[in-house]
Amino acid sequence: MSNWTARAKAVLPNTGPGRTDKTQPSVSSVGVWAVFENTQLASDLIEAAMRVCDKHGDGEFARQEMRQQCLELPPQLQLDLLQHFQGKPVKFSN
Repeated sequence: MSNWTARAKAVLPNTGPGRTDKTQPSVSSVGVWAVFENTQLASDLIEAAMRVCDKHGDGEFARQEMRQQCLELPPQLQLDLLQHFQGKPVKFSN
């Protein structure tokens, strides 16, 4: 499981053009609730990822790598990966 992001990028299609700095929302424009939702999403993703690590018998190094890679993903990709780990069809929304 050490390079799951490379495998995920190969399987998951590009979700469309990324945002530019001009369209990136700031914390103040998004609000505190959105920050909470993103934090909860990351927490749910890491919890699901650890269940996947359990299933594959991964050691602590692989688990730490998985946690870090989950946190590096933007929220929409975190949601897509969470849905994948939960066995739900991924919708690939923008």
